[in-house]
Amino acid sequence: MILLLDIGNTRVKWGCREAGEWRGQGALALDRIEGLGAVIAESSPAWVGVCCVAGEATWRRIEAMLAGRPHHRLQPEFEAHGIVNRYDRPESLGADRYAGLIACRRRGHAPCVLASAGTALTVDALAGDGEFLGGMILPGAALMRRALAEGTAAVPVLAGAWQAFPRSTGDAVATGILTALAGTVEAMRTRLADELAREVPVVLTGGDAEGLAGHLPGPVVIENNLVLEGLLWLARDLGVSDA
Repeated sequence: MILLLDIGNTRVKWGCREAGEWRGQGALALDRIEGLGAVIAESSPAWVGVCCVAGEATWRRIEAMLAGRPHHRLQPEFEAHGIVNRYDRPESLGADRYAGLIACRRRGHAPCVLASAGTALTVDALAGDGEFLGGMILPGAALMRRALAEGTAAVPVLAGAWQAFPRSTGDAVATGILTALAGTVEAMRTRLADELAREVPVVLTGGDAEGLAGHLPGPVVIENNLVLEGLLWLARDLGVSDA
């Protein structure tokens, strides 16, 4: 049994692999991370792969829970796992973005734009040979809504839905947020398509992926748990078997 951990900004997602199959998956709120100890004890993994973007204090808590079990924390590199990382400082790329790029390349989606719609929206351009060309980061839907609520006196947090011509404040906020997110993704898709002189799909992942998909004009693929998939490929590259 191997255990894969995606430690994000708001949630911890985990997956157990054995005999080449997922034996269990789940998620915990980051403020209830102590519950991960029970997952580790119950699965008793022979190896643990970790992607952590929640900060060093959280990582130290995870290390303590692992209590000497063999583990590996994914760290972005310039060239590894089928990805050539063109960040100015390759190690500064978010490990979750890196894991998603690994999964996209290994699953045959490249060339593509990888858009992870969660707490933040990250939008990354991946060429067909595995070259990560660069990407964008902006607040996700919930952060945008919170910024409006906290930064203005006249825009309360109201329920709303996308409308071509919004006629209520709630609909205006919902439409503005979706348009901003979709427009950012589509801008990167257009740039990459122009760069490569070919059509490219958008691979969507994250909690807001389903809501965003219908607002994108080009081909869209929705993939769940791409970070866990990237960690699985990491394990295989390191010679750790999930069979």
